[in-house]
Amino acid sequence: MRLAASFDPIELGEIDNFAFDFTADMGAATMVSTSWTCALAPFQTATDPAPQSRVLSVSAQTAIQLRTPDGSLQTRTGFFSVATVGGMPATAAGATYILEASAALSDGRVLKLNAAVLCKPPGP
Repeated sequence: MRLAASFDPIELGEIDNFAFDFTADMGAATMVSTSWTCALAPFQTATDPAPQSRVLSVSAQTAIQLRTPDGSLQTRTGFFSVATVGGMPATAAGATYILEASAALSDGRVLKLNAAVLCKPPGP
């Protein structure tokens, strides 16, 4: 399922954590494993010879910390698929990537969520 909201942009060379929240669809199940894919959205002039290699690590987590508008950290509990993503090459400046997480559940279901993230040059 594609999420309506995109992730905040990532800068060239930056490494950051991205998370999908599967809590609402879990029911009584637990997350057994998770995996991520990273691909360039179609019909772009920007290139990346190995977009999947931008997913550096993946984990299933039951709590994450989010920054609030006032700058403090808030802990949110649930079922999250989290990936460390980054290291986009200079040729990807202006590209839109599609990040997708799959979550295998203890009841046999596989859930998927995806969203776009813009890769931008460093700066304001």
